[in-house]
Amino acid sequence: MMTYKRSLWVKALTAHSLETICNLAEEITKNWQIKHRMLPQNGLSLLTLQDGVFHEPYYLGEIPIANAYLSLINEQGESYDGAAQVMTDSEDLAVALAVCDAVMANQLPGWEKVAYYIELGMKKREEEKHIRGAMLAKTKVNFSLLSQEENNAEG
Repeated sequence: MMTYKRSLWVKALTAHSLETICNLAEEITKNWQIKHRMLPQNGLSLLTLQDGVFHEPYYLGEIPIANAYLSLINEQGESYDGAAQVMTDSEDLAVALAVCDAVMANQLPGWEKVAYYIELGMKKREEEKHIRGAMLAKTKVNFSLLSQEENNAEG
């Protein structure tokens, strides 16, 4: 089984459906108490980019965003933190991803299942990347041929 950087876990897990990830989080936290360190939130965030010429900020638009920060507490009172921020309007997904983050980061019981879904999600993302690459290659236009035709028409 391959291990991925923590920064890629959300990307990989969001390749699966909301229901799949929520069920996974529910399954692996049956014997754990979940304490929200910060209330899960969802809303809109303003996406700011920088102009390439004048280097001034401009606003591309709003994107949905949800975040969660929580602790998993076992029967002995030990606490393990997890967090997630994702481009969606679903607080449930953010909480489920934060649970998976806590489980993976601390190698808690059930981490193998989360690792399996991360690996599966990364494979899905790779397949999507190849499909997009193939589509891009098929729609590529060679504009140099247009200038040759113009030269032929003039000559």
